[in-house]
Amino acid sequence: MIKKANISFAGLCLLTVLLAAFPFSSTGAEKFDRGLDHRDAPVFMPKGQLMFGGTVSYRDYSFYDYTFLILDDMNINAYTLSVTPSIYYSFAKNMAVGVKFSYKRTLGRIDQTDISLSDDLSFGISDFYTLQHTYYGSVSYRYYIPIGKSRVFGIFSDISLNFGAGQGKSLSGTGDNLTGTYQKILDIGIDVIPGVSVFVTNDMCVEASVGILGLEWKRISQTTNQVYEGSYETSKANFKLNLLSINIGINFVLPVLNEKPSASKN
Repeated sequence: MIKKANISFAGLCLLTVLLAAFPFSSTGAEKFDRGLDHRDAPVFMPKGQLMFGGTVSYRDYSFYDYTFLILDDMNINAYTLSVTPSIYYSFAKNMAVGVKFSYKRTLGRIDQTDISLSDDLSFGISDFYTLQHTYYGSVSYRYYIPIGKSRVFGIFSDISLNFGAGQGKSLSGTGDNLTGTYQKILDIGIDVIPGVSVFVTNDMCVEASVGILGLEWKRISQTTNQVYEGSYETSKANFKLNLLSINIGINFVLPVLNEKPSASKN
């Protein structure tokens, strides 16, 4: 008879921590060096460089007489536009700090959509319009890693602390049945954004990045028909790769300290 051993999730986490804190190694074994020490890494972004540029992201959604699960005859149009100018300064080799300013605009319109929960229970949504625009200011730290010893191709990781504020409105119905809601938005979060940087000239590089990790707290205060007031708060943490939200940007690099690497350096 074979007995199964049940290990709880908490026990598995405790075992992982113990193995990490007290690694098992043989006497005289040398620590494996993965080559990630920034002091020994080849130079991709020299010290004393001023970088300015920005990224743009756009997503569009259009559904015409589309059916999905409980949604029938969907007629929806929506888009999200994000523009982010930025400026960085490399205070050390392959490391830079900077500030970013972002504008994000989201618009959605539902002309007609039917929701069918069962054969006897269904209802429709029509003549709905929503618009939000938010302004963000961010403080960022960026670390570059060259691909091999290349000075043209490299990857980077950008960590940003974001503060945002904005407004929104939504309208539903037509004529005498029109209702409207006005919103005030406060948004605070942390983003981790990896990307790829490619220099096409000595002073200009093209970047592609995508967010994979984010922490966000948002508060929305609203007033409906200029009479009824309310608010709600949301907080979330996500770890996902969204290939539909790739940011494409261009950065111009200007030497401030004139410390460009010579051909003899890595």
